[in-house]
Amino acid sequence: MQEAVASIPAEFQKHMDNLAILIEDEPDAETLERVGTGEGRILLGVYQGVPLASYGSHYALLPERITIYQRSIEIYCHGDPERIRAQVRKTVLHEVAHHFGIGHEEMPIWVK
Repeated sequence: MQEAVASIPAEFQKHMDNLAILIEDEPDAETLERVGTGEGRILLGVYQGVPLASYGSHYALLPERITIYQRSIEIYCHGDPERIRAQVRKTVLHEVAHHFGIGHEEMPIWVK
């Protein structure tokens, strides 16, 4: 995860001081229901907060959160260390993009 965060350009990192990145084994049932993960789908990470673009002149007092689900990623990547490393990077960047207000339909190519 640290490798993925370090790969984010400094001009973006300076806007991530109110962003906490957490690691949990797997999402709980409440999280799966809240984000609408359907049957047979796997949740690798989730962003929780108000996107930076929505702050305006008001700054959120509570930290924004990205949660990466370690066991889910390991299962998804069949335990292959190289695939896990690549998927962690992709998942972290995807969730950081949400922090900057980028929706799924607008996800830049460098995240895909």
